Amino acid sequence: MAKERSTTRPAREKPGPDGRRASLAPRGLSASIYEELRERICLLRYPPGDVLRETELANEFGVSRTPVRQVLQRLEFEGFVETRNGVGTIVTGVDFKQFKDVYEFRLRLCELIGQLSARPSTDSDLAAMKSLHERAQKLHENRDTEEFWRINHERQGIVGSLTNNTALRQVYDLFYYQTSRVWFRLANEMWEDQVDALCAELSDIIRAMRSGDTQAIAYAERNHLCFYMVLIGRFISGQNTPE
Repeated sequence: MAKERSTTRPAREKPGPDGRRASLAPRGLSASIYEELRERICLLRYPPGDVLRETELANEFGVSRTPVRQVLQRLEFEGFVETRNGVGTIVTGVDFKQFKDVYEFRLRLCELIGQLSARPSTDSDLAAMKSLHERAQKLHENRDTEEFWRINHERQGIVGSLTNNTALRQVYDLFYYQTSRVWFRLANEMWEDQVDALCAELSDIIRAMRSGDTQAIAYAERNHLCFYMVLIGRFISGQNTPE
């Protein structure tokens, strides 16, 4: 049964050009609202079964219902929500049975990152990855699941930017977000294993960046995706699937 829950959240704010705080909506309307709602779904702030209401979201972001409706349609196309007659727009559940298939596809996408219109990593990319590694190491002492997600999110963005093929990058991002709810949902149960794996992955990517080999970066990403798939698959098979 769909859960009745207010979708109103304090709008995330970022400094505007004049240094004052500004809500997300004026920055890009549909695009910024889409990114914010997708993040809330991936971080399980909107857990499966939540009802997302156009009017409440429009009021929160200070826009008409039209851009909100467009965002919800896009999220439905990507599998994050679904429309049910008489209920509204519902956050979809995490389908653990499809998890393996999507991860296997992501393995292939990683290989293509280093092959299609690939660009060499820059000093800026390397510095950003080192910073992520430092943040990841702190997770051993500070259990912060949202920081864990954000580090993965930023790592994904850096690796994805190594291809200039727009279509590949879009598909690469889409399937990342579709699977992120799975490992984020299991983060607490597998905390040490997942943090260890993240730190090792970042170390391997840093080494590959230092060598200047974009294909090596892509393979490092692929190898760790394979490890995650096995790790999470073993956990799921040994536990009752979360409701």
